[in-house]
Amino acid sequence: MSPRTRVAFHLACPAAIGGLFLRQTLAHAADPAPQPTATILLIAGPEDPVAARVAAEIRTLGMVVTTVLDPPATRTDLDVPLQSRSVNAVGAVDIDPGAGEVRIWTVDRSTGQIVLRSVVRLDDDAAVVALRVVEGLRASLNDPDWLTRTIAPPAMPRDTDRAGAPTAAHSRFGASLGAAFASGGAGRFGGSWEGLASGYWLWAPRWGVEVMAAAPLTSARRVDTAGSATLAFGLVAGGVRARVLAARWCVLDASAGVGAAGVRTEGFPNAGFSGTHATTWVLAPYTRVEYAVAIAPPLWLLTNVAGALAIPRPSFTFAGDATTWGTPLLLASIGIEVVFR
Repeated sequence: MSPRTRVAFHLACPAAIGGLFLRQTLAHAADPAPQPTATILLIAGPEDPVAARVAAEIRTLGMVVTTVLDPPATRTDLDVPLQSRSVNAVGAVDIDPGAGEVRIWTVDRSTGQIVLRSVVRLDDDAAVVALRVVEGLRASLNDPDWLTRTIAPPAMPRDTDRAGAPTAAHSRFGASLGAAFASGGAGRFGGSWEGLASGYWLWAPRWGVEVMAAAPLTSARRVDTAGSATLAFGLVAGGVRARVLAARWCVLDASAGVGAAGVRTEGFPNAGFSGTHATTWVLAPYTRVEYAVAIAPPLWLLTNVAGALAIPRPSFTFAGDATTWGTPLLLASIGIEVVFR
């Protein structure tokens, strides 16, 4: 190698090495800085299958899920903005089986405040609800860099998947006890007071079954010159319940069913008159409307109005006056309800 060639080689090697180093440095500079991992606050009851599905779907988006278990039943004592700030969350998902809905909150990037964006109804199985919630969350987030991948619109699950999806998270139990004023429309007989107990189970956010029973606290009474008579009744019934309105602090239910009523009449004649006593059993189809307001979990204050018909209509005679009972039978009550999940 000639002296001139050696000089050119010695000059070219440092230049080549410098060029490679500069290229590598520029390539690293062009790479975007990694985005911080976003956190989503998930508010749900323990062992909620909808919550488990939602958490799994959110994690597939590359986000961190922080869960608040056992929230207040009525959510009135839950401060979503405060909870979100405490974990620096960019969004929140509040699963509220009592209201039959999932509320989706996300941070407004212009103000830094978390606001309610959308609501998904709990009217399907866990898999379908979870997909709707995650799609709503993804659409509500204002910063696309929080999402590490784009997901396709969800496909509806197969019939086998829908049949096997658990729905226990929607179940709610309630038991109530109260006093009811009853009127059977029995001629000149007045009303009576009944002790009223009932219970229900909702297998879905808006549908369930119920049972109720009424026992006499006082008797309806009639007094005449011939003497006096009393009428008392008891009732056992069951039917289907529909949740017409579900809010954080109140619910409105309507129900219909059929029961059996026992009617006991006793006559107390004055001198010169005769009297008898008898017990009659009748069918009693009924309808009922119930309105409940939250006091403090798990207690609710409730009122309800029920109407029933006695089939066949029982009839009796008092001082020559024939009359019937239970056409219709009306009950208006107030009481306390305890709600369980």
